[in-house]
Amino acid sequence: MDNHVELDIDIKDVSDELAQSIFKTLSEKLIVVIPKQSTNNIYLSRLIHKMSRIANYNQMLWNRHGDVIGLPEEFVDPTDVDAYPCQRVNGGKTDKGLHGGIFPTGELKWHANLNGPTRADGVALQGIDDVVGTETQWLNTARALAEMPAELKQKLEGVKCKYTYTAASKWADKPPEYQLKYMSTNVEEYEMYILQENIAGVKGLYWYHNNDLVTEADFYDELMEYLYQDKFIYRHFWDYGDIVLSDQLLTLHRRPYYNSDILEKRVLHRYTFPISNRDDPEWILRRNSV
Repeated sequence: MDNHVELDIDIKDVSDELAQSIFKTLSEKLIVVIPKQSTNNIYLSRLIHKMSRIANYNQMLWNRHGDVIGLPEEFVDPTDVDAYPCQRVNGGKTDKGLHGGIFPTGELKWHANLNGPTRADGVALQGIDDVVGTETQWLNTARALAEMPAELKQKLEGVKCKYTYTAASKWADKPPEYQLKYMSTNVEEYEMYILQENIAGVKGLYWYHNNDLVTEADFYDELMEYLYQDKFIYRHFWDYGDIVLSDQLLTLHRRPYYNSDILEKRVLHRYTFPISNRDDPEWILRRNSV
């Protein structure tokens, strides 16, 4: 079983049918790589819009050059593709002294966008500038579950964890004040079963241990030692234009440590979107209550 699947397509002209085919592949394979695409962000925006919907739309503050621009009222296909907004992951400062993106410094520990059952469970990242030689890692929990020893799997059956979304205090290095302020408005407690199944019937784990986690079960160290084996991890070494889509119900991702000089230049674009709860915002919530 591979940890990801790679697609040989050009996203500049994606039909509705192809977009839905990509969406289906993502829900079944969890991690989809589309290498070396155009870095004009309208094309990835359009793909996400056709597959699902852009969930982090109100966080798309920049154009692809790092200028803060206003948001259109709804998704549009502009004539000037450079003017369309995006969310950037970047540590460089603008001429006004502000960071040109989110998560600007250091390491990002294992985390997921699904910080609660009704949040968007899909993430798209694209390599834009100065990405060559840098890496992002994904943990594929479906593969880990498929190979899990029966004794450990039995310990996880029917177990819920209580999480508190910690606004990145444990899993991100010093986000900018504006980002911390925004994230602090989303703090909430939620419960999730460890063993999960997405909308395509793929079974894996939801294990967001870098949020505050409470469980009465005695398997934490055993599960941590088992999960983070190299054979369950997809390591993506970026090239310009690469896109990685991931199902964040059943995967986690991390950015290894890089110094600030690298992260000031390195730019990724980031989009979030629903997968299992695309057509029903409470699908994961109800699945979680079974």
